Amino acid sequence: MLAGFRVDTYSVVWFIALSLAIIWVVNRLELYGIDEDTARKIMSVSFLFMLFGARAPEYFQNWRMYFNDPSLFLEFNRGGLHEAGAILGAFISAFLLSVFNKKISFLKLCEAAAPPAMLSIVIGRWGCFFNGCCLGLPTEFFTGVHFPFDRAGLFRHPVQIYYSITALIILLMLLGIERKISKKRKLTDSDSIIAPLALISYSLMRLFVDILRDNHSLVWRIANEWNYKTLAILLPFEIAWLAYGLYRLKNKIRSVE
Repeated sequence: MLAGFRVDTYSVVWFIALSLAIIWVVNRLELYGIDEDTARKIMSVSFLFMLFGARAPEYFQNWRMYFNDPSLFLEFNRGGLHEAGAILGAFISAFLLSVFNKKISFLKLCEAAAPPAMLSIVIGRWGCFFNGCCLGLPTEFFTGVHFPFDRAGLFRHPVQIYYSITALIILLMLLGIERKISKKRKLTDSDSIIAPLALISYSLMRLFVDILRDNHSLVWRIANEWNYKTLAILLPFEIAWLAYGLYRLKNKIRSVE
């Protein structure tokens, strides 16, 4: 307990993950021509939107409970944090900031935030692992992990670790591509390449890894079906976004050469 609130590994790890992601975004904004003062404002707004987005499904599903006892709002282990909601919250905050401040480019914010978003998954999913949530299907594969609450001899796919490792691979890929682009021309003039590539990679990661998750409840089965439909619908738009960015990038590099 800390100041009357229960502190657990899950909440601490995800809080660290989101905090580091926001701090990294702010440090990256200078690369995209956004000044330090504006970056600080973006940090505070984005963190709140990401946190609410991550908690929104739980709040909406059990709104009566939170209405009757508002103190439960800060118990982040209750119902967990939804990474897709956090990413959506970040996109909404970026859009609103660009609407109210014409000096801020929505696409540049997305580009700056894409690698840090992957970092939050790399770190945050370990919180899920230690908490024993987001469980995988039973398996006899060598990567199988036994959780204390399971019966003896039952091993599961550590999907939380699968998410983390895959997100790390995506993160390194994004940074490598970004570095290659920056050698061709300045990032401040960058078209949107990194953000759609991150979204495509994230969608594919969820579509494939989620197959190994245990549909242990009706709520998860409904959410899983909704996730699959949403990811499948958005994927063509993400690919079109990337194709357009690559087309513009190729033309600009040719004009420079």
